[in-house]
Amino acid sequence: MNYKCKINYNYIQHFDMYGRKLKLYYNGKSRKTSWIGTIFTLLYMSIFLAFVIYKLKRVMNKVDGTYYDTFAFTENPPSIKLTNENFYGGFGLEDPETYDAFVDETIYFVKAYYKKAERNGNNWDWSVKELEVERCNLEKFGSQYREIFKKKPLHNLYCFKEMNETLIGHFSYDIYSLFFISFFPCVNTTENNNKCKPIEVIDYYLRDSFVSFEMQDIELTPQIYNSPALQRDKDFYAKIGKKLFQEMHALFQIVNIETETDFIGFNNFYSFKSEKYLKFDSTSVLSNYVERDIYKTGDSFCDVSLKLSDKVLTQRRTYTKLLEILGNIGGLMEVLFSFFRIISSFPTKILYEESLVNSLFQFNLDTKKITLMDKEKKYIKKIIYHIIKYLNYIFHQETNI
Repeated sequence: MNYKCKINYNYIQHFDMYGRKLKLYYNGKSRKTSWIGTIFTLLYMSIFLAFVIYKLKRVMNKVDGTYYDTFAFTENPPSIKLTNENFYGGFGLEDPETYDAFVDETIYFVKAYYKKAERNGNNWDWSVKELEVERCNLEKFGSQYREIFKKKPLHNLYCFKEMNETLIGHFSYDIYSLFFISFFPCVNTTENNNKCKPIEVIDYYLRDSFVSFEMQDIELTPQIYNSPALQRDKDFYAKIGKKLFQEMHALFQIVNIETETDFIGFNNFYSFKSEKYLKFDSTSVLSNYVERDIYKTGDSFCDVSLKLSDKVLTQRRTYTKLLEILGNIGGLMEVLFSFFRIISSFPTKILYEESLVNSLFQFNLDTKKITLMDKEKKYIKKIIYHIIKYLNYIFHQETNI
């Protein structure tokens, strides 16, 4: 047996979201207008336009943003390639009375090393590279830091002659590296041609003074879209003495800043720009009493290690997108439209009924008679005609189902 499926196409034609709705017109218009409705319409359009411009301006300028920080211990050793742009600074001793930094190798001198260690069972295999130091030169500081450091007496500090190393890992990993700086008193020897100042002068500077560092650093500014990190200077120091050996550990943290670049809102997973910075984290100082006379032994009175922190900071910045503000605008304007509609509905209804009655009928208060206006009979006939035509159409559609 063959069965044929009959489809009622007339019924399917009812599923048309874009068909034109039937309307009855009065005086050539589909609705009765009023001054209060016109005022609310103009006010609504003005608010809508102003709100759209305001929101678009904030989106373009990346004003409305959110950000959060995460500190993580990564499985692989963190690392960062160092240049004068992201890691540079000076170090030296301070005058015990004026606290002014000074460089004088007839009183003290420094040695600097780059050290790298790899774990080998329970031991560490070390490789050590001595680094040259010189008096600081402003031109060797990062290009964005020169304005900050130009007023500092850099000629009274030591700096690395070259900066082309990599900081990697931490003691908790199987590999790590660091900068190691030692401060020594000047001791007369044949190698230095006995050039040291008298012991009384050296003792004046070393028995009660400070080791100080002036380093490049950053301040995180997540609220500024184009500048997630602001350049600044950072100083840290430690008390020293001829009988007080100081071991200082300065930790620097790798900062990954991920900034959302999507403007519209379609690409939420792959629209982040990543930037890497190095930021000062903290210092710790271990003190030890020195029994030997360092003016005779020439032992260091302060050792400083510059190395990475064990945790990496990741800061993610997201911003309001175009699709989000369109949703916000739509919701707000819908509420505002409903509010204006409620307020205007009562006077509009009264004005509509009054206008309709006055246009169809003429009232004579003296004779208390109501007469139908001749000029409106045609409009009444048209209204009745359209009503009957609309009812016939509906009835015809129902009988065909």
